[in-house]
Amino acid sequence: AHWHRQADGTLKQGVLRKWAHNCTASFDIYVPEDIVACPQILVLCTNPHSHPPPVPVKTPPPLIDIFHGLISLMKWKLADATPRRIYLDTAFVEGLHQVLDWKFPGGRDAMLQDLHPSFANLDHVRRLINVMRSTTYPSGTGFEGACRLANEHASLPLEQRYVRCAETHVIERGVELKLVVCMTSRMSSHLVQAKRLSIDTSFKRAQGWQEFEIESWDTEHCRSVVSARAFTTSQSAKAHLILFQRIFDIASADTGLSFSFRHIHGFGCEIVIADSHKGQGLGLGMYCVQLSRSISTPCTYEPHRRLCDLSPYDHLRCFYRLCVAHFKRNVHALRTYVSDEVYSAMLSLATCEEHPDIQRTLNTIRRGGPKAAAWLKDKLEGTKFALPALYQPMSLIPLALWKASPSTTNGNEQAHRNAYREGVHLTLLAGIMKGMKFDQGATSSMDVHATFGVSTRDQEATQVYRATRCIVRQ
Repeated sequence: AHWHRQADGTLKQGVLRKWAHNCTASFDIYVPEDIVACPQILVLCTNPHSHPPPVPVKTPPPLIDIFHGLISLMKWKLADATPRRIYLDTAFVEGLHQVLDWKFPGGRDAMLQDLHPSFANLDHVRRLINVMRSTTYPSGTGFEGACRLANEHASLPLEQRYVRCAETHVIERGVELKLVVCMTSRMSSHLVQAKRLSIDTSFKRAQGWQEFEIESWDTEHCRSVVSARAFTTSQSAKAHLILFQRIFDIASADTGLSFSFRHIHGFGCEIVIADSHKGQGLGLGMYCVQLSRSISTPCTYEPHRRLCDLSPYDHLRCFYRLCVAHFKRNVHALRTYVSDEVYSAMLSLATCEEHPDIQRTLNTIRRGGPKAAAWLKDKLEGTKFALPALYQPMSLIPLALWKASPSTTNGNEQAHRNAYREGVHLTLLAGIMKGMKFDQGATSSMDVHATFGVSTRDQEATQVYRATRCIVRQ
């Protein structure tokens, strides 16, 4: 009998209840002395049964070992395995076919209950999966598991590393930020060379985590490339400051090149486009302040001001843009609360053409009702970088660079979509591993394109092709 914990905390051995019955059947079991030489056991039953056999709810240990062997074929996918997801893994299904010597009777595929009826209980299968998972991942599949994986990758050669850090930071008032940064040395090289970056965060990838991505367009291979991937637990400005520090530090350590901004160093990143998330924008501006605090040379766009004197919002005016698609979607949500004139005035702010009278446009919005007034107040006072990031005449970004940069974060949205196709609401470890496989596949695809000229699509996404599609869509 098993031991059980009582209400007072003490252990007490359970008492087995004797099953009262009138069955006269008895069994004699003969086991050979050398089971290997004679792999047979004789069971003799005397007298008939007076009751049906018990329900086969318990899986025999040899079959449990077979099941654990099958799910071990899933390798890292075991981190997020469930009784239903295991059937999506080819290695598991093929292994089950071999164990059962399956012949597809009636065209039906094999199921675990064909191995033993007890496997029809999905809760029972889940418990067996959890036993195997806890053995394979002793640190779990959450943050502790990510820390263990980061330590393992730290001992690998540079070109094989992916999980670069798994850290905990105290950002304010005891609030902790958990951060996992994932990027290869190839991704680092692409990041420091990129001129126009797109940043965005998705919320469906891993349970309890937000996945942050930096994306840019690779003109050589005519494709969108994710240059950095990170999982965080906070969206505050200070959290993003730490996030950018760690990503750019890793990229610099990998390449030997510091990440540069055009308005600070005269070369490097020209444009960063994002949605209107205040934490992202302000965090990036704070990073620029740290980057230029010891640089007393004049700003490229404002020669009368020193770089070390610029505030986070001053820096953002030099390179930060907001996604027009996000902007229009948010404005459209107010469509039923404002007049057509106010609605048009709000949309007209996202342009590189100078308004004949910008103050008149702002006054039109301000007098357009409580919703419109609150919306404008947020753009002017709450998210202070928003209006210059939408309206080029208020920005310090040169008009030529503004027009050359993408106007949306569609590259990031496509990256999110690619990630979601691999699965959503995953454990952290499974999200990391799926991201690693995807990024490794993207790198391999670019190598094939560089070596053999084979693209990922029939029609290469050249600049002319992309511009033509934009015209057609508009």
